[in-house]
Amino acid sequence: MKKAIYTACILLLCGCKLFAQAQNPTSANSIASVNRPGISFVNHDQVHDFGGIPLGESIPYQFEIVNDGNVPLIIAGMKCESAKVKCKWPDKPVKPGKKAYLTVTYTAKGDVGSFQHDILLTTNAAPGAYPFIKISGAVTPAGSSYTPAKKEPKNGVSVMVHGEDGK
Repeated sequence: MKKAIYTACILLLCGCKLFAQAQNPTSANSIASVNRPGISFVNHDQVHDFGGIPLGESIPYQFEIVNDGNVPLIIAGMKCESAKVKCKWPDKPVKPGKKAYLTVTYTAKGDVGSFQHDILLTTNAAPGAYPFIKISGAVTPAGSSYTPAKKEPKNGVSVMVHGEDGK
């Protein structure tokens, strides 16, 4: 009987200790989550529609970001599967509270028509914090004044609509 009471007391004390650790805001897990860089897009702008780009032209666009964390943000890379997209990012860490620019340049070559691409950001920011930039637009014939009509955005991406004649 003494062993049963002794074991019950030990289990009760261990359970109380575990509960107290879970309630402690200075535990190792909460400290690790506080000391992280963050990435925020100024004006929540992680989507860009280039509109109509004449065939053969290259058009750059800059996304403005801010490190809203409390340690430096390191951008290790930006990747897009399309060879028509070139990306440039800061080669130095972005200090907490400071702004930086990510430049995406689309070169209109190949076929005329609409495009949509995702660009993956590789950073040391918290997982799931804006891992993608989305770009879209339409390559137009060189020398034309064609501008595609836009529909309301779907899931944050503008949809390009061609005229009735398919051009």
